[in-house]
Amino acid sequence: MTHHPPADPTPLPLFSRQDWCWEWTRSYTADSPPIESSETLLFRGPLDTGALRDTLAEIATRHEALRLHLAADIEPDPSAAWPGQALRDAPGPLDTVRTGPQESAAEVTRILTRPLDPTDRMMRTTLVSTGDEEHLLVAQFHHLIFDGTSHLLFRDLLAHGYHERVAPGHDAAKRRTEPVSYTGLIIREQAPEARAALRGRVSALAAELRAHGAADPLPGDAGAVVAEAEFGSVPLTLTAERTRLLLRRARAERVTLHTLLLAALSHAVSTEYERDRLLGSVYTHGRTFPGARETLGLFSNVVPVPLETGSQSPPAFLRAVHDSVQRASNSADLPLSEIAAQIMDRPPGDGAYYRSALAHLELRLSGVTGWLPEEPNRPLPFPPGLDVTPQALHPDHPLPVFAGPQQALACASTLFADLEMADGALTGSLWYENHYHDAARVARVGRIFGHFLQRLSEQGDL
Repeated sequence: MTHHPPADPTPLPLFSRQDWCWEWTRSYTADSPPIESSETLLFRGPLDTGALRDTLAEIATRHEALRLHLAADIEPDPSAAWPGQALRDAPGPLDTVRTGPQESAAEVTRILTRPLDPTDRMMRTTLVSTGDEEHLLVAQFHHLIFDGTSHLLFRDLLAHGYHERVAPGHDAAKRRTEPVSYTGLIIREQAPEARAALRGRVSALAAELRAHGAADPLPGDAGAVVAEAEFGSVPLTLTAERTRLLLRRARAERVTLHTLLLAALSHAVSTEYERDRLLGSVYTHGRTFPGARETLGLFSNVVPVPLETGSQSPPAFLRAVHDSVQRASNSADLPLSEIAAQIMDRPPGDGAYYRSALAHLELRLSGVTGWLPEEPNRPLPFPPGLDVTPQALHPDHPLPVFAGPQQALACASTLFADLEMADGALTGSLWYENHYHDAARVARVGRIFGHFLQRLSEQGDL
């Protein structure tokens, strides 16, 4: 499906997958760190900067999301209306900077701390040259147009496109298919029949989530919550051997490691807070149709997962959580704001909805997909002699400040588990807002979580 810029100059509405990110963006004050992601690649060897520039231009030409910009300023107000977005006719430039090798990290940090102007472009690329054969490419993206899956796809597109330019005919048979039209997806969602079907599904899901306590958060000291959140944490670290056993358990039960961890966390929270029904918040890749798998853009969504935590055998519980996650993934095209508006009984536009506003717990897992650990440093298919490696260069930002009490409270009442697979072991923390949650109670949640995982890893026949 080729890209077709809209003929109508009227600003485009939100794509359903952008909705949650827009709500998240306006949950913070204007001087808070922007919600952006970046890609920094170190090139060592002879680099054809013209071929790199042309490759970046081709990627942005073929992938419409990279040419979107907001039609008006984002107001520092959680009740701000969506300003609309429009499509630039041409890709943005590749800026170039020369600096000494010792100053390269500081220069990249300076670039990354300069926020994008989303009314101009929501993508910016800068090439930092430290010598004839050492360069750093810094690509910045507003989260409204880019998600985690896009990072891997962007690297692949860049490598193959560059290789084709400096070695014509290379991998021509493997050239990716034409990406789906991002603006076309937005326009099709606004068709009357599509909107009617969506409203019916939103209402049905809102009723289910309400029955699972979406409007009844975990108890805490709501009156103590402040705009500048302060977080404490409980370590959730497992040895490589324990992680290996859990991966084996997940395969045996035919669930993902993510599902297994979500089940353990919901078991721990339900035990400590004595609730048989909870809502988890998880990220879905959102690429639910073939064309989207080849397309850069924000397709991921934050979806609420209804969790039944009553008495079940561990295998049955794991399967029930797995099935619930699968069903929730089918809701990736439902706008969070419309679901939340029905549950919270707030008029549209009456304050932003924080991304976990409907959930009691949130789980993020990185470094593993399904049953298999990811390969973070897999070689990129650039030409021989040109070594290209991703760099973990991210500036330290101050904590964001919530734009209003509703957003602060929605974040504070949720428990956040963030885990990463690194060197064969799971490491991470259970985060909680200090003003809202009781630290001793959250520590007990962490211990119950660990005990449940220990049972799963040690028992041969559950």
